[in-house]
Amino acid sequence: MNIRNVPPEKATFIRYELENGDDRRKKVSLQEVARIYRNGGRFAPDVRNGLELTINGLLSSTQDPKITRWCLNCIAQMGTRTGSMKSVERVLLQQVGDPEIIAAAVAAAAKLYAGKLEECNVLGSVKPEIRILAALQVTSPSKLNLNGFRIDIDTADDEILKLALITVGLNRSYENMFHPRHSNSQLVRALGQHDNKIVKQYSVWSVIENISLSIDDLGIPFSNLDSEPSNVQAKMLQLGAQKIVDLQERQDVIRRGSYLESIEAREGLAKGLQSVFYDGLEGVTLAWYETEDSLRVRELLAEHFARFGAAFRPYEDKALELLEADPALKRRLYLGAEGTALFGKLKINDLREGTRDLFSQEVDPITARLLEENKLPSKKVLMMCASPKDADPLRLDQEARDLKEQIRLVENAKQDVIVTHAWAVRTDQVQMEVLNNVPDILHFSGHGDKGFICFEDKNGNVATVSATAIEGLVKLCESVRCLVLNACYSESVATQVKAHVEAVIGCSVSIGDDAAVAFTKAFYRALRHGCSYRRAYDLALNELELNGMADEAKKYAFIIGDT
Repeated sequence: MNIRNVPPEKATFIRYELENGDDRRKKVSLQEVARIYRNGGRFAPDVRNGLELTINGLLSSTQDPKITRWCLNCIAQMGTRTGSMKSVERVLLQQVGDPEIIAAAVAAAAKLYAGKLEECNVLGSVKPEIRILAALQVTSPSKLNLNGFRIDIDTADDEILKLALITVGLNRSYENMFHPRHSNSQLVRALGQHDNKIVKQYSVWSVIENISLSIDDLGIPFSNLDSEPSNVQAKMLQLGAQKIVDLQERQDVIRRGSYLESIEAREGLAKGLQSVFYDGLEGVTLAWYETEDSLRVRELLAEHFARFGAAFRPYEDKALELLEADPALKRRLYLGAEGTALFGKLKINDLREGTRDLFSQEVDPITARLLEENKLPSKKVLMMCASPKDADPLRLDQEARDLKEQIRLVENAKQDVIVTHAWAVRTDQVQMEVLNNVPDILHFSGHGDKGFICFEDKNGNVATVSATAIEGLVKLCESVRCLVLNACYSESVATQVKAHVEAVIGCSVSIGDDAAVAFTKAFYRALRHGCSYRRAYDLALNELELNGMADEAKKYAFIIGDT
């Protein structure tokens, strides 16, 4: 088995969930730790040591038996005798009446004592069958005394059957070890028909985990999926998503599963998709996400999109959209994308939105390197908006939404366009906003007239600012290289300012709302593609002409600055 180091992002995510998650998230993270070690993964030594401390802390403080059991399962995979033995012995002494926890503790003890269970003094009261089956999970059969050891599946109690299935799933049992009449596959197939739903669940789990078993060894037909209990549905769907060979049949099972009422079942299906992608799968998953109301399931789907986004463009687009739309999914998106080209894109988009690193307040070295390597030339835009309440209302919110969307949709951008909006700007805020934001482009959207533009006073009513005052502001704020006045009759103001900038755009007469919105999104979209101010202006006019607003296009003026 190849040993693989767990990526830092994933290790950090698991540690975060164990320390901050609710009981369900803690359990899921513990399951992931155990799975990683079973499949040959390893944490870096310092991370592993910290995880062992955290897991032992959970073991001593939790009241949830599932968390207790999974803490023990993790210790059985990655614990050390000095770090965990006291915790395991305490559980063995305290949890006498719970066979599942006792079995997990025995497996942990077998790992810590390297199979020499006779050295563990607190195992004396554990039933021999439980001791053997639990030890088999982490110990070679050659190190255990299996003489006369047999399991009759018709008479054995449910706890013994579950442990036998765990041993098969972990591929720790040789053929016919439990009974001469039952090979591993026969045992699994027979117990798939058991009355106990947990035994049935473990039979499906063993087929998922054991690479020597195939879907033909499953003792439950997929035609029975709808009638099975939710825990069995979850495992069947996880198995089906991974191992059904015929892709059309697999697609049908995935589609059916996405409509099941049980969140547990849908979550199992989404887990199964974490390592699976094939052409056409997106026809189910993207539509499923839009109707899914469980955050647990949406997190897993988001991780699926991110994991395969680098190879499939619609998934990449969806992952980037979710990063912006739903902060709750951010950790899952990073987790899925780690090690792919999409990871860098997510990081860069996240940082450009002004956020910090996922788990700290500083930009981490990996992110800093990614940002530097992918750094684009940028233009900062301050868009000051004013629609006084005693003037005709303007669609400034629509202009802002369309602009944001257009910038996001640009492919293979040549230039970053970073837009900051200042809303309902009062005259006593104008200078402050410009000095605080240090823009390359100063954009005003609102009302104007010959010789002035309109901001607001402290009561929200019209307050005019003269062309001379605007000129003085731009002259004193040297960062401003372009002025865009998307306001009626603003050409006269534009002309007065031209001596202090590279370019000014203004309107000769009254301009309609639709034209103002269309011009803005086209102008900045062109800048994002790397166009000059003049070419962006020409493309914005062409946008108006293409959309039946040629007369409106004639109202815009481009004035070359004197600098």
